[in-house]
Amino acid sequence: MPDAPDVDDWKLTVPSPWSPTTPLGYGVYAAGFLYDPDQDIIYSRMDAPQRSFGYAYGYDDGALAMSAVIDCEPIFFDYAGKHWMVELWKGQYGLETGCEIGVYTRPIGSTGLGYAVLDATVGQRPNDDVPSHDLFYDCASDGDRLLLSAKLRRNGTTLFTRGPEIHWWLTGFRWGVLSDPSELSVDVSIRLKDAAMRDAFLGAIAGRPYSDLHVDGTTVSFTFSRPFAVPQPTRPAPALAAVRASNETIVSAYNSFGFPNNDPNQVDADFLSVAGLELLHFGDFVGSAAARAAIENGVPGPTVVAALADAFGIAGSTIDAWLNSVPRTLSSWVAEVQRTLALPLDFSCYVMIDNTKGPSDLLLTSITAAFGSYVMSPPARIARGSVGRFVLQDPKPSVFGSEGTVTYQYADENLEMKTVVFSFQCPTGFAANAAASTQPRWRFTGTSGEPDNPRTSPVPEGGHPLYVAFVIGGGAASEGRHRRVTSTAKDSGGDITRLCGAWGTVSAAQAILQITSGTVAYYTGAGPSVADVHVVDGRTGRYLRTGPDADPGNNLDELPDC
Repeated sequence: MPDAPDVDDWKLTVPSPWSPTTPLGYGVYAAGFLYDPDQDIIYSRMDAPQRSFGYAYGYDDGALAMSAVIDCEPIFFDYAGKHWMVELWKGQYGLETGCEIGVYTRPIGSTGLGYAVLDATVGQRPNDDVPSHDLFYDCASDGDRLLLSAKLRRNGTTLFTRGPEIHWWLTGFRWGVLSDPSELSVDVSIRLKDAAMRDAFLGAIAGRPYSDLHVDGTTVSFTFSRPFAVPQPTRPAPALAAVRASNETIVSAYNSFGFPNNDPNQVDADFLSVAGLELLHFGDFVGSAAARAAIENGVPGPTVVAALADAFGIAGSTIDAWLNSVPRTLSSWVAEVQRTLALPLDFSCYVMIDNTKGPSDLLLTSITAAFGSYVMSPPARIARGSVGRFVLQDPKPSVFGSEGTVTYQYADENLEMKTVVFSFQCPTGFAANAAASTQPRWRFTGTSGEPDNPRTSPVPEGGHPLYVAFVIGGGAASEGRHRRVTSTAKDSGGDITRLCGAWGTVSAAQAILQITSGTVAYYTGAGPSVADVHVVDGRTGRYLRTGPDADPGNNLDELPDC
């Protein structure tokens, strides 16, 4: 198998030099990107940290969580003892319009704990029965990089070009441009290693009516204007509308500044630290997605840590932070924390910050501990739509309990920056428990003693440890485990194969695992005619059924098709 061609063999489009000099510039660079002043775009570095995280369908399926409204086009084929996936993307990524070409591989027959967990969770592609498609893929090694080119057009007008360049992830993103994926097309060119690889690639795209398809030696070129791969990312209508509205607001606000260009060293917009540039936090996004999928499939927390450390080469402390963002009941999370850290029931504060209804990320700016220490640290960033958890343990041996604060910044719906300070204390002796927030939108409830005890606001004055939840917009803390089923997919025999709702879709097999492990609960109907979804042990295996009641309309069998 010939190696990838040397860079010197080709005349490459090399951007002018750029280096970061400001906080935003350093943030862009640290996230794996550089700025091209000639085309006014951001593009991915060869040594981007994203190279550690591979790729799988679950990342595409969660794209809306990163404010990405995109078309996804994976191309699968086998060559030289490996499964290959070349994937194309185009669309809106928060503040930016962009496109990507990624190259990924997986040795045929490869095994291991990391592969096993990721294959069974983020690797699964619904309605695709080809085994090699239901896998987690590694980013291509240096020897497996390909010569790639891309020209992104918006309504026929060229926005920018990238390459030709030998790369594993060729990208370009233009800040301040708002696009629907249907308005975009990408002129793609890929030089394969040899004729055998070219033929395997052509076999993979056979039947896809790409326009301008052309083969020149081992180079295949075509125009990617619409996706043909199935499935495309899940886009529940309410979530899609919210993301589109948010992206429009962010692009409009950014353009109102009138910056002369998109140079991160010259752009000064505070809200970009918490909204609009979700792609800069790709690692935390995919790590949290993988951790969530594993937990929802009943994988124990310690196994998740070991599996993701094996797959990504990431420190266990980072994975612990991902696990703490996974929606779970308070009691199950507390039990795992106490097992992992061997914490006794004491005068600690167990704190959850619920940002599921927030308009932007939360960015940690400071922490204090008047008494005690953070044995589980406050997360540096709590993404919009997620939760963050941490533990302040009382000092031992000591007569003091625990008392501390955390301060976060975020942007409101008008992209105006706000600061909120959360305080909490669980003292010993006769002093009372307490919690507070400096922003009235952030309301809180708490309980003490046992995590499942009723929650009140203000928090109970007595009892320990203290469990407190701060929720933007108020209401009960979201544990992310109750999902309403509004439609179902059924096979030819009428058996339920998928559950669907505003939260997305899930296979019946995965729902069974989630219900039996207690991580997710499903229900149908609304108001007085709610029916829980149960797992039933039948003669031919487990299946899903709603609990009996007087309303046949909320039965799984009677719901409309997904």
